[in-house]
Amino acid sequence: MHYVKLLLTALASALCATYIVLWFVKPAPLEITTIPPLIFKEDRGELVVWGGWKTVEGYQTPGTNAVEIRCNRTSGTCNEAFASILHHTDGEDLEAQVFNYKVSTWEAGKLEAVAERAMGECLERHLVIHLPDRSAALSWSPASGCEGDRGRAVLVGDPL
Repeated sequence: MHYVKLLLTALASALCATYIVLWFVKPAPLEITTIPPLIFKEDRGELVVWGGWKTVEGYQTPGTNAVEIRCNRTSGTCNEAFASILHHTDGEDLEAQVFNYKVSTWEAGKLEAVAERAMGECLERHLVIHLPDRSAALSWSPASGCEGDRGRAVLVGDPL
């Protein structure tokens, strides 16, 4: 029994030493960040969507992001919770935002919503969710009288 304790102590010490050496060689976390799985759930006038935005046009921020969108047919609103881990030379930063949308169209297969002046009081976000093919797209553009970038992103997700 004494040898088992000695062996476990040696193994734990070796693992700790290996982790410390790896951290000194590359001082970044050893974890790999992933985005949530792509999920669309619709039930009794509520729609919940999970995934992450992949920019296909415009500026793409570095890092990994995750998004949860909740829409309510009765109130005609959608809320998007957006979180991003920004990787840089000094480590990582977590950024979180919430965007509130007003639904303009909610048909059997398609939902469209707009968040006016949601980004910097100047950019509008346009959300389109296609329920039959379980896809979503986001575009942003300057509101009238404002200057700003334009862009587009599609919803993606890691496999379950």
